[in-house]
Amino acid sequence: MLTSLALDLDVANNRVFWCDRFHRKIYSAFIHEASDPSQQVLLVDSSLRTPVGLALDWLQHNLYWTDSGDKSISVASVDGTKRRVLINTDLSEPQAIALDPHHGFMYWSDWGTRAKIEKAGMNGVDRQVLVADNIEWPNGITLDIANRRLYWVDSKLHLIASVDLNGAHRRTHMSSAERLGHPYALAVFEDRIYWTDRDRAAVFMANRLTGQEIHTLAENLNDPHDIVVFHQLRQPQGPDSCNLGSMANGGCEYLCLKAPQITEHSPKYTCACPDGQDLGPDMRGCVPAVPKNDTTLTSTPPTELTSGSRATAAENFPPASGGVSQADATPHLTTAPSDAPELFTPLSTLKPLSSQESKALVPIVATVVFGLLCAGVYLVWRNWRRNSTKSMNFDNPVYRKTTGEELFTELLMCANSDRQSFCTDSCMRCMLFV
Repeated sequence: MLTSLALDLDVANNRVFWCDRFHRKIYSAFIHEASDPSQQVLLVDSSLRTPVGLALDWLQHNLYWTDSGDKSISVASVDGTKRRVLINTDLSEPQAIALDPHHGFMYWSDWGTRAKIEKAGMNGVDRQVLVADNIEWPNGITLDIANRRLYWVDSKLHLIASVDLNGAHRRTHMSSAERLGHPYALAVFEDRIYWTDRDRAAVFMANRLTGQEIHTLAENLNDPHDIVVFHQLRQPQGPDSCNLGSMANGGCEYLCLKAPQITEHSPKYTCACPDGQDLGPDMRGCVPAVPKNDTTLTSTPPTELTSGSRATAAENFPPASGGVSQADATPHLTTAPSDAPELFTPLSTLKPLSSQESKALVPIVATVVFGLLCAGVYLVWRNWRRNSTKSMNFDNPVYRKTTGEELFTELLMCANSDRQSFCTDSCMRCMLFV
């Protein structure tokens, strides 16, 4: 008995692939022998936690799946002998997956904290978000290769919608809580949409252009999950980019993956190595992965400055808009990147002077100090000289005839008298000195 959570078909070879939700394994079998356990071929039997989405690259013969347990998207050869994790970052609850082998893109849904539908090359590069607004539980997705559109069902919003393969020209085909109780998976073929409903335990069909002409195809099912259409037009044939000419597997030592065809000059494929290995210089062979230095990749949080603290590392340059916001006027220290220019020499890098260097500096310092002392003495003396020296010139001939003895006598009289009552021509000279 099949306990499939996700499945896909190889129409040309009449085979079916599925994820067993209880045993956490991926199997394959001929369609007419799939119910016979003895004819089921085990492909992947390790490191699977919750495989929920499955898709076959029928041109390059690779198998892709999503695992919501370890939040990853992986790929393996169709026989399961070669395997690699493609994406394991920024995934919350990856769900369904669909492939476009002719153009080298894969699409998947994620109904985690931030529900979205994403797109990336089948080699894991050029990742981008297609749908992120008005989406909640995008459980199932499918591609309409002929019309270049992506369809999905939203189990929470009770709708079926679509966008083009660049995420534009969005359209809602059906929106009804009554007709779409809990849609889980869907398939599109020609002018029809097919979907499973877990609340009604049934499979339905409707016109994809109008959303009308709804029919029940199967009911009283045991928790239906995935659905696919078996037809050759669903998997149009094309060249196997990894086996063109005489070079088998693209010359790759391990996996050969279809590359995204962004322009006409895009590479047709890229090689990939198993987890823990990287491509060598020839970009075909595999070498052990270089260990990453966690200390250079992990950024430390800013450290708040306190009174008396001192920066012992180069400070990061503030952004153009300003280093400290008005809401937080407390300065912070951050660690500068290794390639940032240093304006100040870190204190920790300064070295003490040797004894010979110290002795060589003694006469220089003494000369500078002596020069500064002499200059100070000279400035004090010049200021005292200027303040103590006074000269007077009198045009009145009477003043010029006064002798020194007479002037001294008048000074004494002026000093011992009342200035208001003693005011003579001779005493005026004394008033000028006071």
